[in-house]
Amino acid sequence: MAIGVIGSGMLGTGIIERLIELDTKVNVYGRNKAKLTYFQDKGAKIFRDARTLAEKSDLIITCVTNFESLKEILFQNNGVMKCSNKELIIADCTTVNSDQSLYCSNLVGERSGFTFLSTPVMGGPNDAKKGELISLVSGNENSFKEIRHVLEKISKHVFYVGQINGVSNSIKLALNLNIAIITLSLSEGLILAKHSGIDPNLYLQILNLTKLKTGISERKGQMMINNDYSPSFFLKNMLKDIDLMMDASQDLRLFLPMTSLSQQLFRAANNSDDRKNKDYSVIYQFLEELNSK
Repeated sequence: MAIGVIGSGMLGTGIIERLIELDTKVNVYGRNKAKLTYFQDKGAKIFRDARTLAEKSDLIITCVTNFESLKEILFQNNGVMKCSNKELIIADCTTVNSDQSLYCSNLVGERSGFTFLSTPVMGGPNDAKKGELISLVSGNENSFKEIRHVLEKISKHVFYVGQINGVSNSIKLALNLNIAIITLSLSEGLILAKHSGIDPNLYLQILNLTKLKTGISERKGQMMINNDYSPSFFLKNMLKDIDLMMDASQDLRLFLPMTSLSQQLFRAANNSDDRKNKDYSVIYQFLEELNSK
């Protein structure tokens, strides 16, 4: 099976590096020319656009910024759907909402032999590079079975959650909701401890010895204290995901007060150009600034 990856951002890079490490031949298209050169040096085959990559691929993993970017690489000039392939499976890892994923699936499915699987993942670029993502898949079951062995190369767990495209995207958004709220909770705990005269390092040490610890407190806590916001997931993308969560809640007529407040805080933090391209945990710095005024 010829595998193509479209998207050379942090997650896409992790996926590509993992596949190359496993001696898997990978076709790559992305906008970052420096990264494309890097992948080429590692053995990947580079293509000038999504269409030419699709011509030489049986499976394409798409991992782009948002719905607009996804539509562009799929449907616009020199997009995937302009290729002459007879059969193609597209596994989309982009974080979009269920309606957006279903829209793409319906358009792709109009072409005989083409299948679109909603395939969001949990985990960051380091998880991808280690093969420790959690893949959430919905869509055609036969296509899923055909590509499962590829997903297992980049994932420690693969969940097939049903035939309806977009269901897995709803799970992804509900999970990402936790990331936003847990990071805010960790930030406020650190701030309360610090302003109470407690060493935040001591507070974090105790927190991570209790059942209250989280993967975020263990991985991000010390970095937050050290003002290290090297990104694994940009603040601006966290805000994008929260906006998708709130859109979904409105469509379902749900009241999610904590998510709504998270949206306001992440949006305010994102107003700074200096912060938006840092890790989402920089929300701690933003809250600290609010408490220093």
